[in-house]
Amino acid sequence: MNATRRQLAILRSLRTRKGRGESGLFLVEGVRLCSELIPAKARVEIVLVAEGRDPSGALGKQAAQLASAGAEVLQAPLRDFERISDTVNSQGILAAAQWDDLAPEALRFTEQATVLALDGVSDPGNVGTVIRTAAWFGVSAVLLGEGCADLLNPKTVRATMGGIFQLPICRDVELKDESGRLKRLGFRVSAATMDGSPDWSGWAKNPRSALILGSEARGVSEELRRLADRRITIPRRGAGESLNVAVSAGILLSAL
Repeated sequence: MNATRRQLAILRSLRTRKGRGESGLFLVEGVRLCSELIPAKARVEIVLVAEGRDPSGALGKQAAQLASAGAEVLQAPLRDFERISDTVNSQGILAAAQWDDLAPEALRFTEQATVLALDGVSDPGNVGTVIRTAAWFGVSAVLLGEGCADLLNPKTVRATMGGIFQLPICRDVELKDESGRLKRLGFRVSAATMDGSPDWSGWAKNPRSALILGSEARGVSEELRRLADRRITIPRRGAGESLNVAVSAGILLSAL
C-alpha cells in the first residue's frame, strides 16, 4: 500500500522532538535496527519501504516480519522516503515504533548491578555510543539526566546500534534524587571528574556500583560531585584537554 500524504507528514514530524512527543512514536531506520524490533517486542505502528530500493526482496521480507507483529507496511517514492530519512545513504527501510518511558523507581536490581548515569551529555552521537557501550559491558540500566540529548532523536537511536532495545533506559531523570535512592539501595556512587583518584578501575568493586559521567564542556555538576561517594579520573599521559565522553565510558566500563 502506498503511504498517504498525511502518513508521510507524521513520519517526517518524528525527526523533531515535538513530533515525537505528540505522536508517542520514534523513528528506527535501517536493516540492522529494524531487525532488533521484533526480539525487543517493540510496538511497531508503521514500516515504510522506499520504492526501487529492494531488488533482492530482502527489505520486503523484513517488512513482512514486522507486519506479522502488527505493523502497517507502506511504500513511498524514494524522494519522499529521503525527506523522512535521517541518513545520507539510506538502506530504504524505516519504522515508526512506540516508546514506553520507564521510571527509575520501576527498575529492579539483582545483588550484582551496575548503573550508568549521564549528566548534561547533549550530543546525540555521544549519548547513543555510550548506550551502545553500556549494552556491550552488561550495564543494568542507563539514566539520562538533565541536559542530555533526547534518547529518541534519530541520531541517538542510530548511534546506539540496537543498544536502545537491549537494556533499561530512563529519560529526564533527576540525578540528585536518584543518587540518594541508589545509595539507599546499597549502591556506591562514583563520579568521573578531572580531579579524582587515578585508581579508576576500583569504582566497580562494590556489588552494586553506579557511575556518573558528565559532558566534555562542563563535566559532572558540582552538586552531583558532592553527592558521590568517590571521584575518579583517567590519568592523562600525553597531550589533550579532555577525553570524549563515549571514549571515557568505554575505558571506565572495562573495569566491569
